[in-house]
Amino acid sequence: MRVLLVADFYPPAPGGLEAHVQRLAGALAARGHGVAVAAVGEGSGGGAVDGVQLERWPTSLGRLRPLYRQASRPFHPPWPDPAFVRRLRSLVGRFRPDVVHAHGWCAFSALAARQPDIPLVVTLHDYGLRCPKKTLLRGGQECAAGRGLHCLTCPGDDQGVAKRAALGAALAATTGRLGRGVARFLAVSEHVADRHVEAGLDRSLVQVVPNFLDLPDDVAAADQPPTADDGPPNVLYVGPATAHKGRAVLLEAHRRLPAGLARLVLVGDGGAVDREGVRCAGRLEGAALWDRYRAASVVAVPSVWPEPCPTVALEAMGWARPVVASRVGGLPDLVADGETGFLVPPGDPGALAGALRPLLEDGRLRRALGRAALARARSFSTAAVVPRIEAVYHEVLAGAGGR
Repeated sequence: MRVLLVADFYPPAPGGLEAHVQRLAGALAARGHGVAVAAVGEGSGGGAVDGVQLERWPTSLGRLRPLYRQASRPFHPPWPDPAFVRRLRSLVGRFRPDVVHAHGWCAFSALAARQPDIPLVVTLHDYGLRCPKKTLLRGGQECAAGRGLHCLTCPGDDQGVAKRAALGAALAATTGRLGRGVARFLAVSEHVADRHVEAGLDRSLVQVVPNFLDLPDDVAAADQPPTADDGPPNVLYVGPATAHKGRAVLLEAHRRLPAGLARLVLVGDGGAVDREGVRCAGRLEGAALWDRYRAASVVAVPSVWPEPCPTVALEAMGWARPVVASRVGGLPDLVADGETGFLVPPGDPGALAGALRPLLEDGRLRRALGRAALARARSFSTAAVVPRIEAVYHEVLAGAGGR
């Protein structure tokens, strides 16, 4: 089978969507499929990377850098972008995919560029068809209404009012056409699926397929006590310092724990924290990140926003570490409360500290929940999830006439 993956961005651009598309491309290629990737980015040349054909193109709107809060990250708009559509249409003609699989707002261009007999699959990684900010977060709470006139009064400085109004209006105008043209939507969690059905997608076209991860090479070694230096147990946080990820909530929860009970290790972008018992490790990846999981006793995912399907929780489970997470978004799909970790109300440092404390004080409890987490992680492995995505490709191809 020949699969064309289309993505808003692709590594080395950071982000969960980007890493997911890269993992999927590699897994499909390893399973014998022909794979090409088209992503937003600078340059027009293509090349092969690990058996995957990769091309990056700028969008028409991307040339207007002052429109973007991050000039280095000019996102695809929620409508077909003329320049991107033109180059994507050319790639479709050259590569002749059996299936096009889009990730992000680039789905609007993918629908415009693909040939009518080529089925389009779209993965819903966030709430981008329901919310101009993609987070479905209004202030410190999940927005129950989704896009609409009230978006104009949504607090926060991540978007200006004019930009948010334009994006919301565009989504209202274009999402219906996307819903009619897509053969299958893959939501990364039940929560993401439900919110998009509320936004108007046909429930029969929405299927839940979670993110996946590559387990550590030596899975048996994952089910071992932490390799931290002598000292108290480590609580690991992986993510940026942005408010919606809840790092400030975790810092307050750590402050409420008995002195010396735990060391907090922060991995990710963000300013240093000058406090005893807190270590800022900076942004890590690869073996350096695995070392941090290996050294952790507990992993905290204190998100305030409705996380769709955070990879950090999957990675923690793959290292046999119990997870203490917010009961929000897709996290209940991953963390079995009381079995592989604990779930707490989002934004509640007292509840978070209360859930961390028994794990930090009882090594036997940590190990029992960690072993259960590792067993659960296997259902989110590449070997378990990618065949489910392949099955979707075969189903939509059969529906399109068995190309």
